[in-house]
Amino acid sequence: MQVSESILSFATIHRGPFKKKELAEYLRNGSDINDASLNTLLARLVSSGRLVKTGWGEYALPQGGKYKWVLLPRPETADLARKIKKRYPLADFCIWDAGSVVPFMLHVPNVKMTIIDVERFLLQTFFDAIKEMCPGQAVLLNPTEDEYYKYGSNMGCIVVNPLYTESPLETVDGIVVPTAEKVLVDIVANPEFFYLQGSEATTIYTNVLRDCYISIPRLKRYARRRRCIDKVQKRLNNIDQPYND
Repeated sequence: MQVSESILSFATIHRGPFKKKELAEYLRNGSDINDASLNTLLARLVSSGRLVKTGWGEYALPQGGKYKWVLLPRPETADLARKIKKRYPLADFCIWDAGSVVPFMLHVPNVKMTIIDVERFLLQTFFDAIKEMCPGQAVLLNPTEDEYYKYGSNMGCIVVNPLYTESPLETVDGIVVPTAEKVLVDIVANPEFFYLQGSEATTIYTNVLRDCYISIPRLKRYARRRRCIDKVQKRLNNIDQPYND
């Protein structure tokens, strides 16, 4: 789990204002982050609206307890994105780490997967380039469930998929990533996420809608483009808590 997501998990569990000292103690077990880096992360979370500053060295989730879930790439993922952008400056693509959904899951899988969505006519080009950039790492081109299970499920892998037109995207530190709505659709539509089908996908939907601001119209609009609105609606119907449609 990324440190930023760990901070938001702590804020969600805490359910109220918390001191930076309390947060540092919580992070100490799973991270060696120093004080300067922690200050930087907290400032970024405040500027993005995911946290609010309530006092000197004191923070909380925004009013209502929900925050904007931003898909922050891991440092190595960000480095790969910059290399790709340098080689193909005009290409439209987005990138994210499958581990971003782990904080919202009941069970924690050992999955190390980076997903890159790119314009369909550049799929083969990106596949070849990423294999060159990442020697020794499994790179899969628009895999089926069987292909992912055979070649990517037991190791770190990079999956290259087609980018659908009008996909909901946003830019974080100069890197294009999917919005939360796109991720929620992709995890029920893409074959490589077969391990999330069943109750785990519903758990993710439940926890994301509880903790994060989600645009249901945007979610459904993208689901229709992916032709999986029935699957998405099924997850929404299985959620007990109310949400804004």
